[in-house]
Amino acid sequence: MKRANLPVSKIANIANVSPATVSRVLNHPELVNKETRDLIEKAILDAGYDIEKVMQNKIEQNKRILLAVLPSIDNPFYNNVMKGFKTSANSHQFDVVMYLGNINRNNLDHFLDVVKMSNARGVICLNRKMDKDVADSINAFIPLIQCCEYNKESNAEYVSINDFAAAKNATEYMLNLNYRKIAFINGPLSFNYAQERLRGFEAAMEEKGINVPKNWKISLPEVSYSLGYSAASQLLGANDKPDAIFCAADVFAISVIKAANRYGLRVPEDVGVVGFDNVEMASITNPGITTVNQPAYQIGFTAGETIYEKISNPTSKPRSILLDTELIARESIIRYSK
Repeated sequence: MKRANLPVSKIANIANVSPATVSRVLNHPELVNKETRDLIEKAILDAGYDIEKVMQNKIEQNKRILLAVLPSIDNPFYNNVMKGFKTSANSHQFDVVMYLGNINRNNLDHFLDVVKMSNARGVICLNRKMDKDVADSINAFIPLIQCCEYNKESNAEYVSINDFAAAKNATEYMLNLNYRKIAFINGPLSFNYAQERLRGFEAAMEEKGINVPKNWKISLPEVSYSLGYSAASQLLGANDKPDAIFCAADVFAISVIKAANRYGLRVPEDVGVVGFDNVEMASITNPGITTVNQPAYQIGFTAGETIYEKISNPTSKPRSILLDTELIARESIIRYSK
């Protein structure tokens, strides 16, 4: 019977070479002279092993791939997360492969087939919060880290931030600058972050006894400049317009500034703007955008280190991490004096 699993020491004894030489033939044959390679390959065949299967197994074992699941590549925030993740992965000699799309019960089997075909060693998932059974199924099959979005009921660990607290703090900052007519442009409520940021915004407004008109709380189907521009135009083009807009993403905040220009409104003199994420554009837009710094690079890097720990030590105690945020004050909002 032809076999594929190869005991290196046994082949070394047969060929009368060192185990290190056998390993070099299997892993880096270009470093070994042809005569020695032929000797070792003959020993493998004489011992009843299938040389082709042995070499294929070594190729598969040497694959060091991590799979990153993203909902899209349009949001610059995800690009920053991926930079941190790839830095961590590369430092541990792993390559990163991206999978675009959301995972649910309907496509779970297909996703697990993709994991098998890619021979991935671990997965980080940045897409919307998965159902507990879906996340647990993946985690039972391959080490999984939920990144940004997470289901805390799942057995899978997560790396993220406290979106509720961050949004509440940003809203309180606006209230402390004397704004009361504040609108909110949000992402899709199918995402946990959007639910939590809306909750934080509403909590801060309710504590001040302020009722926000329903049409001033806009949830968009995706984070995009064009959708943000349409929503901002809807708010700023009305007779009764807000004095400030809190945006659940910097992309939306940039859209608000553009829409304000369309209606002859000045930022921050006529309308204050606060964003979320602190992407690079937030600091170079005119005016610079006051925003919640979500440490995207650090989130990605920490997710990479956590998945590496799980792969290296499968019995290690699970630990989930919530990283700190901070409000970065720039020129897009000032103390309201009207």
